[in-house]
Amino acid sequence: MSESIIGIKCSEEPPEWQSSPPHPDVQLQINSRHNQVSQYEDYELEPELLNLVKGKRVAFVCPSPHLIGQGMGEFIDSFDLVVRVNQGFAPTEDTWEDYGKRVDILVNCLNIHKLQALHANPEYVKTLKYILAPQVSVWDTPRVDSFLESTGIPHQNVSDGYLFKIFKEVGTTINTGLAGIITLLNYPLHELYVTGMTFFNMNKMGRIYHDEYHDQAVKFGNFSDTENKEPSVAQLRMDIHAQQPQIDYFRKVVEKHYPNPLTLDNYLMENFIK
Repeated sequence: MSESIIGIKCSEEPPEWQSSPPHPDVQLQINSRHNQVSQYEDYELEPELLNLVKGKRVAFVCPSPHLIGQGMGEFIDSFDLVVRVNQGFAPTEDTWEDYGKRVDILVNCLNIHKLQALHANPEYVKTLKYILAPQVSVWDTPRVDSFLESTGIPHQNVSDGYLFKIFKEVGTTINTGLAGIITLLNYPLHELYVTGMTFFNMNKMGRIYHDEYHDQAVKFGNFSDTENKEPSVAQLRMDIHAQQPQIDYFRKVVEKHYPNPLTLDNYLMENFIK
């Protein structure tokens, strides 16, 4: 196994673990008892995904409300491929101007709430070119694999051995968006443009999703509705996904991969480019 992740050298002393699930060392032991992966692994390129993204300009789009009013939709849709994160429904027309309308690759953690949303939108699922699941625990594997096979769409359920290697190095169970970015940076992309991602307002929380995404997440039980459309820290399970370690690690990702192939929207530029 290599001593790096997407070209970033692993630390001799990984950061203190900040996540309510057990440390990755322990989770690997649990996996082993269930006949799953039992050791840290490097990422293995998936041939169909490689064929899809090689040499392509890829827009990686998350649902932060800071894109509202920027009119970036046409620019987003101009990329060869558009990736969306945990998007369980086709983008609605009232969001097209700012967020675009295309979804080619879905990056999704496929937890029970996300699966319910996808089961409720089968026509949307049929339009996808690829499903990438970079955030799946041993407990979800049978249900997730069954769903992925049922779609008939090319897919990859990223190995826990690779995910745990990332988690240990970051120091927490990372967000689906960051897991997707790291996974895709293993591939020979021409460009990976990341937009609509804020690490929950740089760990300040508040209003973090545009209205349609928020309402759909409420509909399928991800969290409860609130007057200001601001999910609570507890319902967002920040006990699992500590943001500051991810912010710190993303700085390393930017240092290594910006501006080729990684490019960033204005929000990320302001927060990560000196």
